[in-house]
Formats: sequence, C-alpha cells, structure tokens
Amino acid sequence: MNTALRRSLPIFLVAINMRAGLILIGPLLPILKEEYNLSVFSESILASTPLLLFSVSAIFMRRVNLLGSTNRIIFLAISVLTLSLILRVAFGVVSLLIFSISLGISVAILNYMLPVWVKENNNDNMGLVTGAYAAIMGICASISLAITAPLASLTSLSWRLSMLPWIVIGIITIIYWRLKMPKSKTPVAVLDNNTSFWKNPLFKSKTAWSITLFFGFLNMIHYASATWLPTILLTKEFTLNQASAVVAAATLIGSLLSLAVPHYASRSSDLRAVLVAFSLFLALSYAAIALDSGWRLVIWVITANIGVYVTFSLALFLVIFRGADSEKTKSLSIMMQSIGYLLATTAPLILGLIFNMTDSWNQSLIFLVALAVLQVAIAMSAGRKEKI
Repeated sequence: MNTALRRSLPIFLVAINMRAGLILIGPLLPILKEEYNLSVFSESILASTPLLLFSVSAIFMRRVNLLGSTNRIIFLAISVLTLSLILRVAFGVVSLLIFSISLGISVAILNYMLPVWVKENNNDNMGLVTGAYAAIMGICASISLAITAPLASLTSLSWRLSMLPWIVIGIITIIYWRLKMPKSKTPVAVLDNNTSFWKNPLFKSKTAWSITLFFGFLNMIHYASATWLPTILLTKEFTLNQASAVVAAATLIGSLLSLAVPHYASRSSDLRAVLVAFSLFLALSYAAIALDSGWRLVIWVITANIGVYVTFSLALFLVIFRGADSEKTKSLSIMMQSIGYLLATTAPLILGLIFNMTDSWNQSLIFLVALAVLQVAIAMSAGRKEKI
C-alpha cells in the first residue's frame, strides 16, 4: 500500500492543481460582480466556460494520444494549465474568461489521462490510488475556497492575489515533472485515431451510459453548488468570509472521506448499495439546505459535500474498475467526460435562470434535489458488477 502511494506521488502533485484554480470562481463571484457590475447570466457564463471546454475537448481526446507517452501528455497539460492561470490575471475580467478556455482544455486532458496513468502504473491498488488523488483534488479545492476571499481583500490586487498560490504550486509541479519523470517511455497506444468520436462502441453499452449519466448528474450538482453556494449562504445571513469558510470546511471533510471509500468499495464487485446510499445522502442534504436556515446550514453543507466528493471518487473508480483493459478505460473516460461535463456546463446557468425567474435560491436548490433523485435511480445500473 505504501509503495503504491509513493509510486503515485507524481499524479498526486498534479491533482493539487486540477480543481483549486477552477473552484475559486465561486467565492470570487460577489467580488467580480461588484467590481465589474456583472449580471447573474455573466457570472454563470464565467463559471461554466471551463466545464464546456471539458466536454468539447473530450470529443477530440483520442488525438491527444498522438502527443506521445502518458507522462509527456500530463507534463504538457500541467504546463498549459499553469500558464493559463498566469494569463488569467493579466488583463482583468476579459482575460479571466478568455484563458478559462485553455484552462478548461488542460484540465480536461488531465481528467482523461490520470485514470489511464493509474491503470498503467497501479493495477493492483486502483481503488486506493483513485481515492487518494480524488481526495487531494478536493482537499486543495477546500483550501482554495478558504483562502480566496481573505486573499482578495488583502491588497489592491483584489481577486488576482487569490490565484498566486496556485500559480506557484503549478510552477513547482512543472519543475518536478521535468526533472524527475522519465523523458521517454513507450508511447500511449493509439486509440483508433481514425475512428470518429461518434462511433465509440461504448455508445451501445447500457452500463457505459449509466456510468456517464451518473457522472453527469453528479457534476451538475457539484459545479452548480460550487458556483452559487457561497452566494446562497450570503442570503441566509452569512458573511462572504463565513460562507467561504463553511464551504471550504465541508469540502475538506468530504474529500477526506472520499479517500477511503473507493479503497473499501473495491473489495466488492457490486457497488449499487454504496452508490445509492451516498446519492440519497446528497438529495436529503440539499433539501435541508433549501428548507432550513441559520447555523444548522453548516451541518447540511457538510453532509452535501460528503455526498458530492464520495460519489465523485466512486465515479472515477467506476471508470477504472469497469474497463476491461486500458483501451476500454480510455473509451469510457472519453464518453463519460464529454457527455458528463456537457451536462455539468448547464447547471450553473440553470440555477441562475431559476433564480432570475423566481427571485429565490431555495427554488433553485430544489433542482439539485431532483438531480440527486435521478442519480439514485441511475446508480442501480451504474453499480452493477459488469465489465465493459
């Protein structure tokens, strides 16, 4: 076990970078709204752009294999990610939006390549390593949520300062991969590069569709919540720093639990019970956030994030565990990300639209409850013990 974790240090370092620079947009929205007079629709577009790129990029992900080995592709992607963070702070809100495009593409490539790296390097400890890197993404996201608003208020640099820690970490990661990782390995096997994305044979698999929709509905909930939950808590008598701290603490707790669950779940070939249980947990938590108020909301935000991060790590594990070989894992990863993140792109927009129509964030939260209920139903198929 310890050997597997040490061997996986390179992707753990990459995982630190994969969510923190994205998720900080949520706490920054009230600041950006005030500084640039943004509408709810503009805020939604700002939050949704990277997700849309996750989806669109996945359609062309087969061509990424032509760049070379798994290590080379990951190195190039983390380099583009870090450069995008640097350029996001250069020219105000316009650069924040424009370089969300390259940021989204680079994270999409990493989303695709990390399960492949795990399959190639840790075949005997897939659950442990998947849970670990998913937890690291969540923990760093929680740190980002906690420090974003305070950093933004420190100097005249405002929101730009909040991105500095992740730029520094990105540069360290690039240096590590450049110096420590092998420069030449056997190239990634080309995954039918002449075959159209739309001819993916897994489109005929009910199990593949159930895993994809499970992932899609989960990420709709996750990114809608990550975008708007700090703003929603402001309407329930929290300050921005309090709201950011609550969401950060909840994200940390959920991420720590997500570390262990895939490892123990991997001992069973049938995951329906655990997927259903945590999906129900998710639905009840968001219902409580909508209906309750005051400091009890801290409890419900924590339980909601436990549901989100545990089911997210399980969804990643499903891709690795259900793929009969590395080629099927790649195909399922492409399908899940392209369709799943396309669905996720719509969620911040839908929540913003519901708020504009009803002037009530509680009504918007009911939409997330409905998604979680759908997730419960799909979990019965996604968790079946069937290789793809």
